[in-house]
Amino acid sequence: MNFDWTREEAELASKVSAVFGAECVSQLEALEHADLDEMRRTTLSFLKKLPGTGYLGLALGPKAKGEIMTLIAGQERLAVRSNSLFLAVESSARLFGGLLRGFGNPQALGQILDPLARGETIAAVAVSEPEERDSPAAALTYGVARGDGFLVTGKKSYMTNGPIADWIAVTGEIQGSPAVFLVRGDQRGVHVGPRLSTVGYNGIAVSALDLDKAEVPGSHVMGPFEDRRHLDFLATMQDLVLTMASVGLIERTVAFSKNYAQSHVRGGKQIVKYQEVRFKLADMLTLSHSSKLLAYRAGWLLSVGDPEAATVLRCAKVFSSEAAEQTAIMAMQIMAGAGYVSGNPVERAYRDAKLAALGGTTSEVARMAIAADQLRRYQVQAHGSH
Repeated sequence: MNFDWTREEAELASKVSAVFGAECVSQLEALEHADLDEMRRTTLSFLKKLPGTGYLGLALGPKAKGEIMTLIAGQERLAVRSNSLFLAVESSARLFGGLLRGFGNPQALGQILDPLARGETIAAVAVSEPEERDSPAAALTYGVARGDGFLVTGKKSYMTNGPIADWIAVTGEIQGSPAVFLVRGDQRGVHVGPRLSTVGYNGIAVSALDLDKAEVPGSHVMGPFEDRRHLDFLATMQDLVLTMASVGLIERTVAFSKNYAQSHVRGGKQIVKYQEVRFKLADMLTLSHSSKLLAYRAGWLLSVGDPEAATVLRCAKVFSSEAAEQTAIMAMQIMAGAGYVSGNPVERAYRDAKLAALGGTTSEVARMAIAADQLRRYQVQAHGSH
């Protein structure tokens, strides 16, 4: 693997950076305190700037895996600018758009994917079932045939962009087989819950979803499927997005900490001149580069279809999410009391960092899968050596 960006990858990164230049800082900062109307306007305003870069159409669906490294080059630049906007854009374009491009009906592609590619539509994906249900099937989302379509009933706990989304992809079942239903956020039978108050990522809108016999035409149903390939694709892309969110968060925190240490004085000398602070800055930069390289490695393996890709991606997600937490803690220590006051970038990084360990494949589940794959490979190698 060559760790240098190709010309195409570097050009995309440059175009994405240009969209989110210095003049956009105040808008991106305002997202953290925006109400839903302002959040929707701001998200759409940036989405409409992205089609010209080619970013929104990259790596949509399993057949476009060869574009993943180019995508990562752009993801890193966007995640550095704003983690909240990054998750909002990726949930709409990469998760919803990728699911639709890879598994959707041609009619739905024209009606929904085209406006999405132009940055005119915000979308969400609803996967997680409520944890408080009495049994695994108690709150299952399912569709019952009616005419040429289905009536869909069920509940989902969390969906990014939910309160501001035009379209929502809802995972569920049809007669016991996996399926995905495309519903509008404002249609009858679709009840988007109020915006949830979260510890971090205040610049995105997260909510629950309740479906009560929502009518979905057959053209807006993906499946029923014989396997879980669509869910595997969705899980992979979600883990990649959260990994790159951590990479961007770390890079931004390192840059802020270095500038703060160079521009502030404590005990009569620049903070950066204290050996303990220099050690922290060195450790932070080491974590930043290590996270990037592991993420790049995972992306490259995904792009070439390597069988070890899923395991390396889980490694990258676990490492980068925990590195983001460690970096935020060290940055807060460098700032001392000022870092403990709400409203500064380090305090926000401290709150945001935890999401990547909880979202997608949790760190605990990822570790179990990594170990299982490692043991399986060891057994195969050991067996082959006799």
